[in-house]
Amino acid sequence: MSKVCMIYYKTCRESAGIKQEDAAERLNVSCRTLSDYENGKARVPDDIVDKMLELYGSPLLAWWHLKNNSVLGKYLPDVFEPKTEVDMVFQGILAKDKLSPVIDGLKEIMADGVIDELEEEELEVHIDDMRVVNNKLTSIIIWHDARVKKESRLSATN
Repeated sequence: MSKVCMIYYKTCRESAGIKQEDAAERLNVSCRTLSDYENGKARVPDDIVDKMLELYGSPLLAWWHLKNNSVLGKYLPDVFEPKTEVDMVFQGILAKDKLSPVIDGLKEIMADGVIDELEEEELEVHIDDMRVVNNKLTSIIIWHDARVKKESRLSATN
């Protein structure tokens, strides 16, 4: 797993507005241990991730952790609807991180204005990655629209 991906533990904590010291105390680990988890220096045990997702309000973190740290992760779906505001932010970060290399790859493929046979294969991989990004962005929009609709119903009954 890339070191960049490991910061997702930190990203979820920060998106929840929790300081590292407070999170460490509530997770019953030292600040040093939490820092090691967040910086990819130590593997995060499943029971700690369970506590993190409760504390940070991000069920998506559990999905991401299993998808990327378990041999069973390959059986998990690629689409996960955000359940909380932190999940929504996390989906956006995952989409952005996936999209950046796709754009660079497309620029390289199109540099000479011709798509040869080898580039055609690369293009298909990039298209698949764009579908993943699209699913993540769509799930954010669905989350937002459901939230707005719920708030609208609540204000209509008051």
